[in-house]
Amino acid sequence: MNVTSDFELLGVTIQVEGRPDMPVRLAPARARGTEPPPAPLVLREGSEFRVRLEFAVGAGRDLEGLRFIDERTRQGMTVGHQEILLGDYRRGGPYEIVLPPERLPIGHMARDVYQVIGTFADKKGRILGCESHSFEITKDWPH
Repeated sequence: MNVTSDFELLGVTIQVEGRPDMPVRLAPARARGTEPPPAPLVLREGSEFRVRLEFAVGAGRDLEGLRFIDERTRQGMTVGHQEILLGDYRRGGPYEIVLPPERLPIGHMARDVYQVIGTFADKKGRILGCESHSFEITKDWPH
């Protein structure tokens, strides 16, 4: 988890209907090598999921044009990139945003571990925070 005086990421949770919420153990995107990476979350192929972001805005100033940039890689190749405008926020919080639903791919070719880097930026392009985590797509839910 990366923190600036203007922004603090409090949590990331994966939500799948009919399953318990899966909190993501956050690892700093740029501090790899200091400790082993957390185990990937396990998700069943074809599942529809949502990502819930929780954050606070520091006492420094209000945030305008907050964006979340999500980049996903698999075996070192970028397989997904999206930028989502989250809006403007006053100092304080915590704030909670649930992103639009996504559906995981299906089939043996999709079953693998994916790395995710999430970056938060303001309208001026200032990077406010980064997080990284991974998930694994499997044929079935773990027991």
